Amino acid sequence: RAPGAPSGHAVVMLMPGGQNSIIIVGGANMEGWASGVGSDDLDLIRRAGVLLLQREIPDWVNVQVAQAAKGAGVPVILDAGGMDAPVPGELLSLVDIFSPNETELARLTGMPTETFEQISRAAGACHKMGVKEVLVKLGSQGSALFIEGGEPIRQPIIPATEVVDTTGAGDTFTSAFAVALVEGKPKEECMRFAAAAASLCVQVKGAIPSMPDRKSVMDLLESVQVE
Repeated sequence: RAPGAPSGHAVVMLMPGGQNSIIIVGGANMEGWASGVGSDDLDLIRRAGVLLLQREIPDWVNVQVAQAAKGAGVPVILDAGGMDAPVPGELLSLVDIFSPNETELARLTGMPTETFEQISRAAGACHKMGVKEVLVKLGSQGSALFIEGGEPIRQPIIPATEVVDTTGAGDTFTSAFAVALVEGKPKEECMRFAAAAASLCVQVKGAIPSMPDRKSVMDLLESVQVE
């Protein structure tokens, strides 16, 4: 609780075709961390299967919890969404998988990301910043995982019957990838699982109601295999 701050708030402006623009008011999410993260919460993080972070909380809080995770051997995934400011090097050095979309990747690296070759070069710049794996969300072009020293792994979208609202699709993708990763699935399978979750997400209006359950994702994957 942060008595002196309002609750965090996001205003989503939905456009025809399902694309969106979002205004974020940080409120307590940004201001409610006077003494940092408590020891009980840090202990919980050290026992986690994976730590998934984003940037609607202060970077220094992300650094604190990422250090706890890293020290306990817990993989750290950072979704780039939530703040336009550069990602501090201290935070990037603690991240195992960095997950931007192409716009966020361009902003972070200062490099163009209009073609796949350009995206590959920008991901290479992230490798030089200390991140071993860069998972780039490419909207209608699917996604690509760039592992330092290896070939990119590409995953096309699993087409949605109708795109109603893309709000939360990137968050759904990254979190579904994290679920599959912590279950020990190969990276290719993680990306396919995430693509199915994102496909279901864009067919429902809203950020939270659109996040699918496991059965829906598995049913979609099975139906795609049958086709």
